[in-house]
Amino acid sequence: MIKEIKKILLTQPNYAWLSKRTWQFPPYTLCLLKAVIKSQAEAIVFDPNFKNLSEEETIKFLKTVNPDLIGVSSISTEYFNVTRHTIALIRKHLPGTVIVLGGVLPTVMTEEAMKDRNVDYWIIGEGELAFPRLIEELRKGAKDLSGISGLAYWQGSTPVINKMEFVSDLDKVPFPDYSSIAGLTLCDYGNIKFKYAPGLLARNYPSAVTITSRGCPYRCIFCAGRTISGEKVRFRSAENVLNEIDYLYKQGIREVIFLDDHFLADRNRAIKIMNGILENHRDLTWKCVNVTAWLLDEKILKLMHKSGCNFIVVSIESGSRRVLRDIIKKPIKLENIPPILKLAKSIGFDIIANFVVGFPGETWEEIRETFAFAEKLEADMVNFHIATPLPKTELMDICLREKLLPSDYIENISRYSGYGKGLITTEEFTPFELEVLRSYEWDRINFSSDKRKKAVARINGITAEELEDWRVNTRRNLGVNSLVKNIMSSPEK
Repeated sequence: MIKEIKKILLTQPNYAWLSKRTWQFPPYTLCLLKAVIKSQAEAIVFDPNFKNLSEEETIKFLKTVNPDLIGVSSISTEYFNVTRHTIALIRKHLPGTVIVLGGVLPTVMTEEAMKDRNVDYWIIGEGELAFPRLIEELRKGAKDLSGISGLAYWQGSTPVINKMEFVSDLDKVPFPDYSSIAGLTLCDYGNIKFKYAPGLLARNYPSAVTITSRGCPYRCIFCAGRTISGEKVRFRSAENVLNEIDYLYKQGIREVIFLDDHFLADRNRAIKIMNGILENHRDLTWKCVNVTAWLLDEKILKLMHKSGCNFIVVSIESGSRRVLRDIIKKPIKLENIPPILKLAKSIGFDIIANFVVGFPGETWEEIRETFAFAEKLEADMVNFHIATPLPKTELMDICLREKLLPSDYIENISRYSGYGKGLITTEEFTPFELEVLRSYEWDRINFSSDKRKKAVARINGITAEELEDWRVNTRRNLGVNSLVKNIMSSPEK
């Protein structure tokens, strides 16, 4: 049957509906897909998060638009329940609309996601290839969809899951189209002050995000990045990235936040980008939410700082050499970290260091080693997360095989998700012990002096009073749901 598709709505849930928090974060992937399909149909991006719209307000908007197809994005397994809830609302009020679910959920939990028969099609992995192809085939009334890479669907009572394909040439992907986000502009998002989220907290406003590389060659057992974006790092060219920066700058953007995992992996490309920023936009600032520590040296740090970056986040993960080598499998040499962070501090960087504790096979003493190592670093703030088993990771496989998780973990993954929660029980530790140790060591190390307190408050965009409330709530709630529901609600004036 030929399906007429003239109007497409791209949306995501309001993540606050089921007692989570709303995210006033630019709908980067939705606007990217809009750019990809806008020649095929009228495409509208709708984000119920920004103004914390109710279910009634959201349904009213959907009915007014009355799209032929709705694409729903999912950003995390933490929001599995609210995503399914949103889809049920869409199906109830727009029963004839084609519903397509993409993003993290169908990519890492394909079989579980396909149990929701309110969805017509699922996109696995990157949607820039599969989504426009699906639209084209539906219009033609094609009965055989097996040629669409990364598409999952039901054929009667049989699930069909086509092998996904990654975009080989990222320069061919258009820039996100922010021209219409259901009445919002890019600068509406860009003027939000992301309190308590220093990786996203801008120094200059408005700010915007982008991704200039995809994929990860490393095998850290807790990360699903290789599944989501591939084992090989693919780069956009420096010229392509600089063209997007020009595009954003002309829209008023004055800080660019790179969401890459491996921005520095191609050193020459990174240098070209930074020199291009210096040459064309000296008033622009930038940051990367995560830099690979072993790629930092004096030359690259000085160029980063000169070109407008004064903040770095490094994910070290453990203070134990054995845990890094034999358990996490991250190729990092601990002895190189203190001197490079000391150098970065002397150049003028604000620094956050991330760690993860509580892996199967990790001893209590090795966990203590991590806190001792973190305490000695010249970092403005250290974060400690508890190892969380995510689908399509080696950590999940180990935990299921050794029965280290609650029996209902998979079916209630939204309830169990959160990097402050302890879930894994071994002979060395219990979840409660991990939660207590994590929250109290986080407090002890980060607030050991007035100087450190001021630094933590500054890089989190909060006042001294808010800092103290944060500390108290973290201790009393053991770091779980310790912040206000919406941590991203302050427009920067």
